[in-house]
Amino acid sequence: MSTLLVVALKIAFLALLWAFIAMVARVVKADLFGPALSLAGGGVSQAGEPVGGPNPKRRGRSAKVARLVVVEGAGKGDTVPLQGEILVGRADDATLDIKDDYASGHHARFYRDEESWIVADLDSTNGTVVNGLRIARPTRVGDGDLVRIGRTGIRVEEPR
Repeated sequence: MSTLLVVALKIAFLALLWAFIAMVARVVKADLFGPALSLAGGGVSQAGEPVGGPNPKRRGRSAKVARLVVVEGAGKGDTVPLQGEILVGRADDATLDIKDDYASGHHARFYRDEESWIVADLDSTNGTVVNGLRIARPTRVGDGDLVRIGRTGIRVEEPR
């Protein structure tokens, strides 16, 4: 082999190694701090979806409002009314903060469109599972659906 080819292969290998390290760093950053949401564009997330509604940390029961109920894992029995946008994860600013080592800081979000409630995974490390199926894109959920985030099971309950 010529010396020029060996040097070119070394440089290519180093470039691939640095690209891999950058990807790992990005995943670790997203897992620790959650994905960055840009609200400068008129209340729109990076995915182009509207971000809105109140984000208070609430626990309790409401007979007339749909809600999320933690049915498995730490925090079993916690409820959050489904109003506006609900952010689920371990971070302090999450609407439903779950104490689960297998959940990301900003793991998933629930929001409503014209037809129903939707759950979207926020590029979490371990993913979000709806009724036993791991989701790759925003997915509609309704009364009785079980959303699994890490080891925590969350049921969607709508008023009857």
